[in-house]
Amino acid sequence: MAYDICKICGRFFPKNSREYCKECYEKDKQEYNIVRDYVLKHRGVNAMEVSNVTGISIKTIYRFIDEERIDIDKKSKINEEEWENGCKKL
Repeated sequence: MAYDICKICGRFFPKNSREYCKECYEKDKQEYNIVRDYVLKHRGVNAMEVSNVTGISIKTIYRFIDEERIDIDKKSKINEEEWENGCKKL
């Protein structure tokens, strides 16, 4: 039997069509549904707001963005106000 390494937790698991072990796949599916539902109901949100409201880690939300599973801004509105043209305002 072939094994793979889970891209979320790093554990070995029997190779299947997914990139995650069974436990991480189930958790990922639940977290994705929560994030997706929130984003669909609250257009224009950013990753930090979604994390704060849903309780799902910012790392997980960034992964969803990087995997193109959700389309929201990674930057928080606070950060956008503090930065101008890539430089921190003084």
